[in-house]
Amino acid sequence: MNVPTDDPLFWRLFALAQLLPQFAPQALIPWLERECRQPLSPALLARLDPAALARDFPADVPPPSAAQWQQAAACLKGDLPSHLITDPERGQPLQLRAAFASSNGLMVDGHFGQSTLFFVYAFDGLEPFLYQVRRYRDLPDGPEEGNEARARLLSDCHLLFCEAIGGPAAARVIRNNIHPIKIKPPMDIGQQLQALQTMLGGRIPPWLAKRLGKASPYIQHDFSL
Repeated sequence: MNVPTDDPLFWRLFALAQLLPQFAPQALIPWLERECRQPLSPALLARLDPAALARDFPADVPPPSAAQWQQAAACLKGDLPSHLITDPERGQPLQLRAAFASSNGLMVDGHFGQSTLFFVYAFDGLEPFLYQVRRYRDLPDGPEEGNEARARLLSDCHLLFCEAIGGPAAARVIRNNIHPIKIKPPMDIGQQLQALQTMLGGRIPPWLAKRLGKASPYIQHDFSL
């Protein structure tokens, strides 16, 4: 099992912001910089224990519990919560891969054209697992249009779940052999994973069965619960 490795500092701060929702995200970095007394790095964050974190915690913010302080220190050392733990070694050819546009890794809440985080789950016959977390980073003078870059980022996925997607963006996604599915919020990623697991154990849509190398009777299936 792994944590995302593309930017350890980002992911530790991302997890900490989720753990301490009472803390305004824009105030999080200045608070930690006061503790570290220099620009943040994974190594500096790993040195912060609960006592150090509590020392200059703002008086106008509801204080975390003792358990939250322990979890916060663990996050800053790289011990992230389970919904951010990836397992890329389990990835194999012909596995179903589903991407979720999500701001937190828990809910499907992203508009495709505005999303910067995509949580890619794979299915290996046992249970769905978080294969990778992929970040879209906007490059102002990049060679590709933003939605095309997002589609290419997910080009090995079969399904894309998002809260909204425009027609031209959907066309780009489809051209990359990804089937986009709009979800009515609120929708928990875990709920959708369960629905997909059930679908894989029953009648798979023929186009998807073909891509997965499986036989399937011709039946339409609506799996956007």
